[in-house]
Amino acid sequence: MVSKPNRRTVLGASAGAVLAGGLAAPATASAARPGHVTVPSPNGLLRVTVSVANGRLRYGVVRRGRVLVASSGLGLDLAERPLLTGGLVVESVERRTIDESWQPLWGPDALVRNHARECVLRTVQSSTGTRLDLIVRVFDDGVGFRYHLPAQAGLGTYTVTAERTEFALPPTATSWSLAAGTDWNADERHYRQARLSDVDTAQTPLTLATPDGQHIVVHEAALIDYPSMTLAAGSGRPGTFTSELISLPDGTKARLSGEFSTPWRTLTIGDRPGDLAESHLIENLNEPCALTDTSWISPGTYVGVWWELQRRHTTWTEGPRHGATTERVKQYIDLAREAGASHVLAEGWNTNAGGEWTGQDFLTPQPDFDLPEVLRYARANGIGFVAHNETRGFVDYYEQHLDTIFARYAELGIHSIKTGYATRFELGGVNRSHYDQEAVRHYQRVIDAAARHKIMINAHEAIKPTGLARTYPNMMTGEGVAGMEQHNYMGPRGNPPEQATILPFTRFMGGPADYTPGVLNVTWDPAGLGTRVQTTSAAQLALYSVFHSPTQMLADTPENYRSHPGFAYLKDMPASWDETRFLDCVIGDYTVAARRKGDTWYLGAITDEHDRTLRVPLRFLGPGRHSAEIYRDAVDTSWHDNPLPIDVHTRTVRSATVLTLRLVAGGGTAIRFRPTRS
Repeated sequence: MVSKPNRRTVLGASAGAVLAGGLAAPATASAARPGHVTVPSPNGLLRVTVSVANGRLRYGVVRRGRVLVASSGLGLDLAERPLLTGGLVVESVERRTIDESWQPLWGPDALVRNHARECVLRTVQSSTGTRLDLIVRVFDDGVGFRYHLPAQAGLGTYTVTAERTEFALPPTATSWSLAAGTDWNADERHYRQARLSDVDTAQTPLTLATPDGQHIVVHEAALIDYPSMTLAAGSGRPGTFTSELISLPDGTKARLSGEFSTPWRTLTIGDRPGDLAESHLIENLNEPCALTDTSWISPGTYVGVWWELQRRHTTWTEGPRHGATTERVKQYIDLAREAGASHVLAEGWNTNAGGEWTGQDFLTPQPDFDLPEVLRYARANGIGFVAHNETRGFVDYYEQHLDTIFARYAELGIHSIKTGYATRFELGGVNRSHYDQEAVRHYQRVIDAAARHKIMINAHEAIKPTGLARTYPNMMTGEGVAGMEQHNYMGPRGNPPEQATILPFTRFMGGPADYTPGVLNVTWDPAGLGTRVQTTSAAQLALYSVFHSPTQMLADTPENYRSHPGFAYLKDMPASWDETRFLDCVIGDYTVAARRKGDTWYLGAITDEHDRTLRVPLRFLGPGRHSAEIYRDAVDTSWHDNPLPIDVHTRTVRSATVLTLRLVAGGGTAIRFRPTRS
């Protein structure tokens, strides 16, 4: 079922589902030993220079004459070998142009162009004969580069002890980032805004805006068989960061053998924040689809027993308040049918879910959950079932039984699961970081096993996305974000409204997130927790255009949906799109995004903790008249005191129309545009 990309070779730009273009120019090589190489983007506005200076590889990035990355060092440290940060000379340079178009199985756009100029610098360390290649690809919207260790004598098995990639970024830039961490919830925190020179460490993606209006995201692509990269500020060089790989328990970074290519180090670059959110650079640096049959993979929305658990209305554990009973899940199946959702999730369906989460086998239902009857009822209503697999850190058991579990699911007709790794990550008998090399390998093994049994994955508490869904499209979505549940766990302030305006340009740069939006009764607090969702109801509707996930949740309960007028907007909500536009955005302040499915557009506008009035031209609409179904905060809506009221009205618009959107603090507007016949 799965043909894995060969990580031991230079990963080329071979095109799966190539529709146009192709490799416009063959690779060319030079026997000369240049000390300085320039690689321009296809449009010539972006230029990367690579050189060997004093025996060390270095690079820099300039766009429209502005230095975005000053001269920065490159290299690797291998155990018991001379460091690959000195003594290098360039043996040859190879160049080629990549130009292809491909169709994602799902995503924000139905067609993606992959257009870049590539340069491979082949270097050798004179004193040892060790060979190290640097592969650089320059797109109009950014840069990707990676190290490649060719097959060579004396390099059988080896250990990476450090990666020495530098990013000399503008120190006066404004940045948005998370502090680097190794805990299971390191990615589930609130983004901080700071002057870049004041940032000590960062997870990636790290996003910044320069004083002259350039926007940059530092991240990585194609993370396979290698630890996650974080960033650490260099001493005495404000704005300069060095890659810091998450360590294995013994302190080393990666154990490798033979020919190997590291993940890409990426810089996504644009004039507007919207240029970042619309970029496909991360996906384009991943290999084409490795699955021979993808007919079983289908994007869609889902509902389920989840939010009522978060709000402690019901429990994961068996007992009088157990949530995932046969009857309750049937009610959610009815909701899914009414909403046009494709799946129903049941957390707490299996024996020993909840509490200590010990002794689970992921196959035995709780006594009050009749799995065959639920599956029968779901099939009768055209709804799939999502099985929850929360390991709670007991990863060894899960990995040892993956094929048994997934094979049984396939027999039962279960083709979607939600995995979880909350708290620790005990793998190989060792409690390790969720982000080290062995953890990354585990996540890949889950994806591979799931593909063998035609199962789609929604992974929580897992590694950040790096565009691998292009290669493995059954890896639908994941968490790695302070999502809806953090309105419970972050205290009375929950997620401050500004967070939603930051996420499209940070966390979502690597791929989709299961943020679980759509809680319309934002003040619902059945257990008296003293917390609530920190938005208005209208803002929850707007998130479906702002956030993308091919497995997108409608997170509220059946009772809350049926009593709220905003539920009508969510019915038949797409989860994969034909076209995406980020129209007007200021990171941390407000975001306006529009997505098209067929001839219908959905627009979402959200704001931070401040009231705003925005003027939004509708130039993205096609010719003719369109009916605009508008869901907005009512006149008396207030984020703090009265967040539930929604005003719903319809008007006729054209592409020449400019809408005026009044957004209350923490609020939003959601609009569905349909062409009219007259």
